[in-house]
Amino acid sequence: MSTAIETPTDTAKTEQIRIRFKGLLDGTNKENPKPQDVKALSDLLKGNKSLELWRTVYSAAQFAELTIIENASAVAGVKECWKHRLASLRKELGHDEAPILEQLLIQQVALCWLKLSLVELRYSSVMKQSITLALGMYWEKRLTAAQNRFTRACETLARVRRLSRNTPALQLNIAADGGQQLNITQ
Repeated sequence: MSTAIETPTDTAKTEQIRIRFKGLLDGTNKENPKPQDVKALSDLLKGNKSLELWRTVYSAAQFAELTIIENASAVAGVKECWKHRLASLRKELGHDEAPILEQLLIQQVALCWLKLSLVELRYSSVMKQSITLALGMYWEKRLTAAQNRFTRACETLARVRRLSRNTPALQLNIAADGGQQLNITQ
């Protein structure tokens, strides 16, 4: 494997591409962007795949996290702490070192944990009041749904990790002459 050494010219060119990307992204992040700007952005992304320019934009899951936090009933300082807690949770679950499938599942676990925590918070607030049976049932169902989603996300992550790390040996069953079975493990 050869390692390429980036020259100052390459660095300057890369920086120009990144600046162009930022400009096109800003120009297309509005209600009705110009079709030629969208095409130019698409062409820039396709023509510079090795730079992975798209990584600088939040994923849908990251945007969902931010939206959930921003819409939560909490002060700005608490919301900022929640963002850091989510980042820490992902790190503790091994996001950075995990294969891509596990990274996606870790992101889902973190998102489900956030939703569950916020539903728990709201549930606790509602339940300390005198409420109707219908409202109580609504919050019970909402809490149960959030708990189920979180549990399924955790179970799926655990299952994928177990399957990817503990791949059992391949076993072949071969019928030999005389009706005897021969088991070969590789």
